[in-house]
Amino acid sequence: MDTYVDALKRSLAFHGNKLQENHQVETLYFGGGTPNLLTVKQLSDIIQTAREHFTFTQFPEITIEINPEFSSDVNSLKNLYNIGFNRLSIGIQSLNDNELKLLGRLHSAETAVKCLNNAKNIFSNLSVDIIYSIPGQTTESLKKTVNDILKFEPEHISAYNLTCEVGTPYAHMVNKGDITPQSEEIDIDNFYRIHDMLVQNGYEHYEVSNYARAGLRSRHNSSYWNEKDYLGIGPSAHSRLGHERFAYCADLQTFLSDPEDFHDKDVVTAADILITRLRCSDGLNKNQLSPGTWQKITAYDQKHPEWFISNENSIKCTLEGWLMLDTILVDLI
Repeated sequence: MDTYVDALKRSLAFHGNKLQENHQVETLYFGGGTPNLLTVKQLSDIIQTAREHFTFTQFPEITIEINPEFSSDVNSLKNLYNIGFNRLSIGIQSLNDNELKLLGRLHSAETAVKCLNNAKNIFSNLSVDIIYSIPGQTTESLKKTVNDILKFEPEHISAYNLTCEVGTPYAHMVNKGDITPQSEEIDIDNFYRIHDMLVQNGYEHYEVSNYARAGLRSRHNSSYWNEKDYLGIGPSAHSRLGHERFAYCADLQTFLSDPEDFHDKDVVTAADILITRLRCSDGLNKNQLSPGTWQKITAYDQKHPEWFISNENSIKCTLEGWLMLDTILVDLI
């Protein structure tokens, strides 16, 4: 881990020296895995390196993703707060032990509740992840998980539909016939059910899978969806700077041996804008696209009016449109 942290710090220093004059850091996000496996000192060193090589805004959003089993004691959470994290994203996923076991999670519902209790007393900006359409999950179980999480009044909730990704243990169990995925009809029912429950409790459904209390959208993730520049550090990390996209190789050893400049480069296209903006409740504006792309979208809207809310200058998806988003993007792109 020390070797990996050193590589991250080298990468931050390299990019900071190139970008600092033209960029201020508004958000810093530790995620895409289990970053709280690192020690407090390692995490602190990364934050300090970023601050040494970049100019930060006065009130940056600094988030870390955590798993409950590693952060259920109050001191571990206090330590994260004390080194500079002001937003916590907790991978609860479910508050049903059988569902957690099927997902391969190491924590129990009891551990998750303990983590939430402690976090609520330390952090004023909490985000909670939940997963729905888990095999064997009932309507009552899903509603209980959502209602129990709502008791903690988190500022942000992400709700993800469990999907079968090739190469995962879940996909292996499905292929062997050990478990049966939920039907598409249940997926749709769960999507609407969670939407209704969270909206009725004061959350804004601002992106396909994301809900927030007023003014508390994820500033970091919103930067991806709003075409802002962002810098990603680490294996598989992607970046966008101006009209170009960059990435690091997924292989860990390649990153460790060459952690400074990017390994791959591409250009931002209209497809990137459609993929990100149609995910959001704000939708997209006519002036964000070429006239030809805008005409293609408006013609598509006329064929599928139930999927969109539009006027002469903007367009966004309805809830039904969000459910059909993959189909929409394939057709448009």
